[in-house]
Amino acid sequence: MDSILGLDHRTLDRARISRDPRFDGKFFIAVTSTGIYCRPSCPSRRPRRENVTFFHTSEEAEKAGYRACLVCRPLVASPFAA
Repeated sequence: MDSILGLDHRTLDRARISRDPRFDGKFFIAVTSTGIYCRPSCPSRRPRRENVTFFHTSEEAEKAGYRACLVCRPLVASPFAA
């Protein structure tokens, strides 16, 4: 993945660290060590940067084998929610 919304990895990571709710539903954060994906504003403990992958949609994260976080409920923020 080169970018999401025209934003580079550094900008996406800043949104993750600041838990910026303006990005909810626009991209998702997957954590390789747990197999979970979250909204950018998720209040759960922040994962290490080396364990983070960014996805444009929740559908992409699920196809990659991640499951939705039970804390932030990312499917609620997704336009692809079933």
